[in-house]
Amino acid sequence: MRCWTRRTFSRAPRRSGQRLRITAQLSSTEDGGLLWSQRYDRELDDVFAIQDELAQTIVTTLRASQLVDLPTPVAARHTTNVRAYSLYLKGRFEWNRRTDQGVQTAIAFFEQAIAEDPKYALAYTGLADSYALQVDYRNVRVQSGLELAKKYARLALALDDSLAEAHASLAWGLFIYDWDWAGAEAEFKRAIQSDPLYAPAHQWYQFLLASRGAIDHALVEGLTAVELDPASVSALRSLGFTFVYARRYDQARFHFERAITMNPNAEESYRLLGLTLALSGDFDEAERVLREVPDLPECNYTCATLGYVLGLAGRKTEARTILAGLERQRERDYVSPVGLAMIELGLGNLDRALDWTEIAFTERRGWLAYLNVNPVLDPLRGHPRFDDLVRRMNLRL
Repeated sequence: MRCWTRRTFSRAPRRSGQRLRITAQLSSTEDGGLLWSQRYDRELDDVFAIQDELAQTIVTTLRASQLVDLPTPVAARHTTNVRAYSLYLKGRFEWNRRTDQGVQTAIAFFEQAIAEDPKYALAYTGLADSYALQVDYRNVRVQSGLELAKKYARLALALDDSLAEAHASLAWGLFIYDWDWAGAEAEFKRAIQSDPLYAPAHQWYQFLLASRGAIDHALVEGLTAVELDPASVSALRSLGFTFVYARRYDQARFHFERAITMNPNAEESYRLLGLTLALSGDFDEAERVLREVPDLPECNYTCATLGYVLGLAGRKTEARTILAGLERQRERDYVSPVGLAMIELGLGNLDRALDWTEIAFTERRGWLAYLNVNPVLDPLRGHPRFDDLVRRMNLRL
């Protein structure tokens, strides 16, 4: 039997006023053969009906051409407000960019969607995920991001307790901010049970599993996320980072390079590739990759990673210059202590690195969830202060 798991569109939907034209094709991923093609001309208000019709037609086609018994698709109506739905989709597009500006724009779209339909649970999950994401991509204090993320996830659950997206959003906050390992695991499992095809639930669950030392299980979840959403650069990066935790640097590098190929403008992919190269001992290549970052800001995680690499490479004066810049920046604006700890580790200043790690603990930075598996922290293992941190984090394996 041919593989029929891919649906492709021959061209992007076209809109003219309130008229919408969609040309859809269903193709075999095995030989590219066309199974079905149809053009839809509808009023924009019919967008939900178009979705239902597409789903039903695909199932009917597969039943007839592939002799498979598929269930009749059931429409999930999270809103009947077309404008709210459109704003939600725009918000998710911006959120998926994984940039400072993208997060800010996504928040605005989700807020507008909620204004259109205050009972639109998915829009609240969008807000939850955006406020969680800004902790890293906008370099803001953890509390101001994750507390709001949990608040909006719980609002979504109050509207629809069966929503996988809401359970996954809450799980992430419980994991990375509350350090509630059992509570987070229960929520991740609930999300996956509610919708096994929701890729972010698998993507984020892998990090919880990795932090607990269940690396093989984490890799299965990461691979599942990539399989479910092969176009997601974020899912690729997450899988790559789990390979870093597994100390399988060649495989990590492969996934980060794929992520860069898919989106050459994503700063995070360069940072993680550079870090991976440094951990494998290739400092020159790591520096080259990090300096290739488009529009590299003065003081952020990528800049700190460059300082870490330069310190490991013995170029301590340059590393200290970056460190001093971050310290000056922290006097004026918020700068995560994680980057400062990394540079001190690169310089071999273990006590100073531990000082910054203690501050990261006080600020509840999610970096500490990976104390047991992050190879960057290997020089600290066995140090009494580090072992005490692991104990306080309840991370004994």
